[in-house]
Amino acid sequence: MYLAGLHRLLPFVRVPRLPAILDVGSGTGLNLIEAARLFGPARLLAGIDLSPGMVAVATAKAQALWLPAQFVVGDAERLPYPDSTFDLVICNSVFHWFRDRPTAMREIARVLRRGGQLALITATAPGFGEWFTLIDALVRAATGGGGAAAVPDLPTGLDVALLMAQSGLLVERLRNPIHRIAVKDGPGFVGLMSVIAPTWAADLPDAAVAQLQSLAADLIGRSGPQGFPVTWSAVEAVGTKV
Repeated sequence: MYLAGLHRLLPFVRVPRLPAILDVGSGTGLNLIEAARLFGPARLLAGIDLSPGMVAVATAKAQALWLPAQFVVGDAERLPYPDSTFDLVICNSVFHWFRDRPTAMREIARVLRRGGQLALITATAPGFGEWFTLIDALVRAATGGGGAAAVPDLPTGLDVALLMAQSGLLVERLRNPIHRIAVKDGPGFVGLMSVIAPTWAADLPDAAVAQLQSLAADLIGRSGPQGFPVTWSAVEAVGTKV
């Protein structure tokens, strides 16, 4: 799923020979490894993520592939790289989690060279609103009304375009598809959301999380033949530093 979005953007990306590539929110290294495969050899391959566990996994994957990638623990809002270092920055499906998105976008623009590009994929409002409403209601019921699900405050497509422009990036391509899907596989969907949007469970014990996941899957499964409606909304954009 993550690579499908990246592959839709990369035909619109231009990189020089021996590019320097940064993956912001690199996770287990999937995006950077794919970029290296498509654009390599590279003079610099770098990934940064807040999670030490993710960085460890990404480093091990790169080493197994004999790929000279440098993964570090760090914050997108304070990138540890000099100005104008990279020809391409990839930020795939993590931008909506950043607490200070304007600062993160300025940092991305700062480390891009003039003419360098950002390939950005981010969830946007009103995406997954039905799921967030459901899980919030379940958390409130389980805590007697004393708790609420921690869900992301998603940007709109316009928010993303403005942040790019205000940071000195010319928006060359931006798609913001919004469509509804009908979910019928309750356990499968709950499992997916537990991976891509797990923050609702942060303050709950594991047993309570498992119970709520099971209840949510059961409710989704009982939505009837029409399924549980879920809105899918995301921005896929390419911006160039001017």
